[in-house]
Amino acid sequence: MSREERAASIILRGVENTRMPAGLLSKTYLVIDDFPDMRAAIRSIIRSIGATQVDQARDGKEAIDLMQKTRYDIILCDYNLGPGKDGQQILEEARYRQLIGVDTIFVMITAENTRDMVMGAVEHIPDSYLSKPFTKELLQKRLEKLYARKADLQTVNKALMAKNYNAAIAELDRLISTNPKNLSELLKLKAETCITTSRYDDAKEIYDQVLDAREIPWARLGLGKVQFYKTDYPQARETFEQLIAQDPNLILAYDWLAKTQSALKEFTVAEKTLQTAVKLSPRGLKRQQLLGDLALGNGDSEQAEIAYEHAVTLAKNSVLNHPALFAGLAKSKSANNKHTEALKVIADIGKKFQGSDEAAFYVASTTALVKHSQGDTEGAQEAMHAAEAAMKDLGARAQDHLFALEMATTYSELDETDKAAALLHQTIANNHDEHECLAQIVQICSKAGIEYDAEKAIREIRQHVVKTNNAGVRLIKQGDFDAAITLLREAAEEMPANKTINLNVAKAIIMKMEQAGATSEDILAVRHYVERVQGLAPGDWRVADILLRLRQLAPKASGE
Repeated sequence: MSREERAASIILRGVENTRMPAGLLSKTYLVIDDFPDMRAAIRSIIRSIGATQVDQARDGKEAIDLMQKTRYDIILCDYNLGPGKDGQQILEEARYRQLIGVDTIFVMITAENTRDMVMGAVEHIPDSYLSKPFTKELLQKRLEKLYARKADLQTVNKALMAKNYNAAIAELDRLISTNPKNLSELLKLKAETCITTSRYDDAKEIYDQVLDAREIPWARLGLGKVQFYKTDYPQARETFEQLIAQDPNLILAYDWLAKTQSALKEFTVAEKTLQTAVKLSPRGLKRQQLLGDLALGNGDSEQAEIAYEHAVTLAKNSVLNHPALFAGLAKSKSANNKHTEALKVIADIGKKFQGSDEAAFYVASTTALVKHSQGDTEGAQEAMHAAEAAMKDLGARAQDHLFALEMATTYSELDETDKAAALLHQTIANNHDEHECLAQIVQICSKAGIEYDAEKAIREIRQHVVKTNNAGVRLIKQGDFDAAITLLREAAEEMPANKTINLNVAKAIIMKMEQAGATSEDILAVRHYVERVQGLAPGDWRVADILLRLRQLAPKASGE
């Protein structure tokens, strides 16, 4: 009898005597396991408690297909599913595509040493783990505990899925006022929602309240995030260092410490922080990519190649797979004088991302860098022209800072420093409040030796944007909506890919309509600015808030 068969037989013992709370009986269940006997054993337990809506999937593809059709309340997923996606990648994709929400119970099941698995799951953490073989009693107790923790979150989840964060926070406040058993869960969720919506003072108040009662890592980590977003980088660094001293295995603290060190322009120190983190948790895709980016920017090409190799391997079955990972690997190999290998990696981009405009851009820009490193000036120039053409094909997406920084790096490496500086200046204007993007710009200038004072430009552009916004707000308060809209529109034309500026124009027009009534012209103007932002950041929560207000003003004309 195999290990899986023995585990299944243990789980099946005494199934007929299992009983669970009535609330769990009406839930929809999905069991994901590549062994038929194990799927059948878990399904039998669930059915024995009276639940009738139990589906099964044998691999990641089937699981995702089922989740697209059905909203499951409880998912029991084996970690090791053979070829294809593993359990962590299923959870990652389900959260990324919003196939599950905060009210969904996701339990990861494993038959192996779980250290690397658990340490690598910090970006998308399951609600619980179960080690095979487990008994029916253990499964029952675990589900009961998780059910109590996730109680009454359906309304909150519905609001979060719709990005109606005001409604989500209002519902969380209502639940918190009843002082329920899952108070800690609700406070944590409210604080995270406040951070998402840039309500940093509200989030800080929650974290301080929790920490006044007891030292809890998630609250201390959240406080560090608030300090980071409020640009209090020295204090944030101290907070994350304190967390690591208390618990050297708290991987998220390393990630945030590295972000903070980068924001402080301590790029070499940030790289060392992530080197420590990947030793503890080698399966974090985003972490490996960030380490590769930092190492390459620091001229540490050997470390960069190692990190990108890991990232590309981890991304094979991940929804987060992206041409930029392969481009990074190719650039690091070329920096290590492995030009032939680098060109093979570039060829893989076209094969793995066929028909993708983004892939075409990364193929051309990376080829230009490799050809330049080989001394092939003509080939490098030809590839650079192809990259410029590919960027035009991207349309509005070309304004995304990822493409802009990639192209600026290509320009700088090929000694087109004026073009690089102009592109970096425009990128700062479009992303004046994106801390990580601005840190990357400073690192690019430092490495390439571009005669462009990025830090000065960042300060001046930020001052300009803040001054414009403040002037617009003053005009709105005075009731001079037309003057406010004219001012903000001029700024939006000056910085067409600045999400904050475009949304501020839309908000000003919305406020005017709320006072004076909706017109077709104003509705079209709002949609114009909203569509600009959606093209750059489809998931930006501020878009949902504006569209909600637009629907309230003119439900038919809004097109929603």
